[in-house]
Amino acid sequence: MPLPPKSEPKIFQILIRTHQTTLFFTVPPSTTIGFLKEQTLSALNSGLNEEEDIPPVKEVGDFELCRCRGIKGKDRNADVQREYDILDEPESTIKGIKLANWEVLYLQFKDEEGQPLQIVASDPPIDDEEDVEPQSTVPSSPPVDKGKRKATEYDEEDSL
Repeated sequence: MPLPPKSEPKIFQILIRTHQTTLFFTVPPSTTIGFLKEQTLSALNSGLNEEEDIPPVKEVGDFELCRCRGIKGKDRNADVQREYDILDEPESTIKGIKLANWEVLYLQFKDEEGQPLQIVASDPPIDDEEDVEPQSTVPSSPPVDKGKRKATEYDEEDSL
């Protein structure tokens, strides 16, 4: 028996990446690219552009949202060339341009003359060798020995 067709998600998680920052947006599929750009502008002007050398932006025309079309190169750690497509139709919807749930978009800033700058974004590492185990604030319980144990007086009282 064939499986029923997969239903469209009712909410999309869209990630927008620049430098070492990722913005997360939870939006319905009817969201337009123009609205995503407005929300990105709002996030950038909330203090983000003061960090990590992110260029200052004043309006949505100061940057473009781009989709990664492909990666040229054999090794993920070696120098790879990414190709991007600019999402330049502000009235297009997420569903209309077939963005996937959890898709990563990239910011391409423009210089003072309106010329596009190179996209600067670093993807988080897959294997982070510097991961530190989070310290628990809950006291750990003593180790539990497997197998049989001797009955205590307390156990004998409970069984009566």
